[in-house]
Amino acid sequence: MLRSQRWVLPLIYGLSGGIYYWLLFETVRQDFLTVYGFILILFLGYVFVLVHNSDSSFPLLGSSLKPPAVSSFWLHPHTLIVIGLGFRLLAVGALPQLSDDYFRFIWDGRLLAQGINPFLKVPSAYISDPELANTLGLTQSLYDGLNSKNYFTIYPPILQGIFTLGAWIFPHHVMGHIWLMKAFVFLSEGISLWILFRLLKKLALPLSWIGLYALNPLAIIELCGNLHFEALMIMGLLWAIWEFRCNRWLRASIPFAIAVGSKLLPIMLLPLLIKRLGWGKAIVFGLMVGLMTGLMFLPIMDWQTFLHLSESVGLYFQSFEFNASIYYLVRWAGFQLTGYNIIQSAGPVLAIFTILGIGLFAWKERTDQLSRSMMWVFLIYFSFASIVHPWYSLTLVALCVCTPYRFPIVWTMLIPLSYATYRTTDYIEPLWLVGIEYCLLAVVIGWELWQRRLNREQDV
Repeated sequence: MLRSQRWVLPLIYGLSGGIYYWLLFETVRQDFLTVYGFILILFLGYVFVLVHNSDSSFPLLGSSLKPPAVSSFWLHPHTLIVIGLGFRLLAVGALPQLSDDYFRFIWDGRLLAQGINPFLKVPSAYISDPELANTLGLTQSLYDGLNSKNYFTIYPPILQGIFTLGAWIFPHHVMGHIWLMKAFVFLSEGISLWILFRLLKKLALPLSWIGLYALNPLAIIELCGNLHFEALMIMGLLWAIWEFRCNRWLRASIPFAIAVGSKLLPIMLLPLLIKRLGWGKAIVFGLMVGLMTGLMFLPIMDWQTFLHLSESVGLYFQSFEFNASIYYLVRWAGFQLTGYNIIQSAGPVLAIFTILGIGLFAWKERTDQLSRSMMWVFLIYFSFASIVHPWYSLTLVALCVCTPYRFPIVWTMLIPLSYATYRTTDYIEPLWLVGIEYCLLAVVIGWELWQRRLNREQDV
């Protein structure tokens, strides 16, 4: 490294730390220009670190997979992990500014801490009885912060357990409850980085690729900063991939069940295992995951819980929309034909297309790398979904680290444009920004696929 460049990387890391502080502690999501401006600056620093060694450690948009040619303390994989964890630790201390989901986490936790199943009633049913609500610790300020006052909870059992633990330890202290929940996210992120490091080593890939996830600004902001439990799902999936790599497919069912117990989405990945394991082992694997997930639900599962959870999942596909791609095109076509929003019919139809798309991909795909296949399955799902929040893209980032694909990195720089929706309380999406986001993403995906076909490179 040139002498004049030795100070550049530590300066970037230091400035990034300051920007993370101002973004996470001093900025509100209504101030979109400030929020996205800070995020964009963080990405510029992040990309500088990647491109600084792009001809070796970080293949970007179809470049080669050569081993590192330059050794630098500031690009050493251990340094990248430590700095990434340091940024995450800073984020743990902040009250979530870009998301209000944590109000529901605390609400559900306080109900369960009192022995009440949170799946049985919507929040508005409790707040209508002030005496009962006060007894349960369901304050008016907590209720006012909820973004789903008239909907049943949708959070799986592992998350409910974390919510409850926080309510037990901090029954009246909101920030303490948040810190405890963030501790689980931070721990999950640490484990994910450790597993990614081991996967890179096992696959004989450059260890500096760990920086793709360790330093990704959106991962730091959304998971440890805004308290999203995608971190637990990511950890479970990476752990399962590691077990498969070690030919321990039955043991892989444990972390896979943890991923499902954190967010139900990984269930859609099960078809990928048929070619890899054969029908017999794949069915056993699915039954093991189903049994462990069922045991997680057992303490709170009854017929009403099942009905209300099913209702919540149905509403997710039939009532909510945010930052979608194909769905918005279908919705526009529906408006032209019918004159009204066709979400109630379009949502289930697109869900069927998702299932068919995943099934076709599982049938046609090669079986050389599970993380690559999982990445494409998640992309298929997000392409047809009616809701795509910024933190959803982080699963793709974690899965792409051990592959030559880098479009998820680009998406994490584009998807925060969706925060423009929160400029006012009317929550009106600027669809031109959504169009820019997905058009640029499509161009990058097309470029990478074309480059790989042109170079005839095989996935690692």
